[in-house]
Amino acid sequence: MHELSLALNIIDIVGEECRKAGSQRVEEVVILVGTLSGVDTDALSTSLHVASRDTVLQNARIQLNRQQGKGYCDGCKHEFFMEDILSLCPLCFQPATSLTEGEDMRIESIVVD
Repeated sequence: MHELSLALNIIDIVGEECRKAGSQRVEEVVILVGTLSGVDTDALSTSLHVASRDTVLQNARIQLNRQQGKGYCDGCKHEFFMEDILSLCPLCFQPATSLTEGEDMRIESIVVD
């Protein structure tokens, strides 16, 4: 389950930012997770909840926001929403030639006490 390693990395990053801010506690963390990133948000949420015990994130609100995936079709020059990595262009039924949104996961904001 790679979501646990992602959760541990998030906790490390947030902890470092909290220390830089001179704080001992985080109130809220907002994380953006793209639908094409391969990250299971339920597993990430559970991993964050379990792994954050006894850390600066222990009582923090953790908000996971989903970003809809988008792809671009070179064939018909159409950008379209993608439910998964195998979604086809709705106009010409060809696979996306590039992904334009929804592949990444990032910390969007950290609110410290």
